[in-house]
Amino acid sequence: MTLLTVVDYFCRRTGLPVPGTVYGTTDPQLKQIEALLEEEGNDLARRNDWERITYEASHTTLAVEDQGAIATIASNGFRHIKNETIWDYTDQLPVMGPLNGKEWQATKAAVASGFRYRYRIRGGKLLSNPAPPAGHNWRFEYVSYNWVLAADGTTFRQYFGADSDTILLPEDLLLAGLRWRWKKEKGFDYAEDMRTYEMQVKDAIGRDAAKPRLYADAEVWRGPRPGIFVPDGNWITS
Repeated sequence: MTLLTVVDYFCRRTGLPVPGTVYGTTDPQLKQIEALLEEEGNDLARRNDWERITYEASHTTLAVEDQGAIATIASNGFRHIKNETIWDYTDQLPVMGPLNGKEWQATKAAVASGFRYRYRIRGGKLLSNPAPPAGHNWRFEYVSYNWVLAADGTTFRQYFGADSDTILLPEDLLLAGLRWRWKKEKGFDYAEDMRTYEMQVKDAIGRDAAKPRLYADAEVWRGPRPGIFVPDGNWITS
């Protein structure tokens, strides 16, 4: 749904005049609805690592500790890296981390340089210890704060820029969130709408993307490990 279709539906559902345009309007009521919808979208985007706003970044390493601005490496509205997703595709090894300040300083002061890279984000920069060789391909997944897609299909935004902008988050949640926020602003009773909204959000988070099997034993890494990989299949032995 676009900005215009969401506001159109909300107005019809609420008994308000249906607008022909929303973005750039001078109507105070429509401006308030648009602002409340943006507030809801930003809050909802922070509540979960939604698969709809999760992306992959690819980085060509530099032979120095400072790999550059993380917002440049992950250019689509970087919010945070998904833990344990950074891999060196060249060496086929995971990049360990993220390290906090204490771990980073201890690593630099006490640990001899090895082949396992460790990373930290500090001052908006992606740091690596030891410094990797230049030209390695690192990739990782990250969550974006951009939950709006422009009509051109390539421009992502955190705030609306046109009536035709598409909402990437679940529209039913945006509408439910807009409903209780609007009632709160108008001084109406909104407690039941907010309670229903919270239940819907919890359910959506539980169902978002594919979920792994849960194990009751100690947590262990169940993905591929460094080593020799033998593909499944048939092999000619003679």
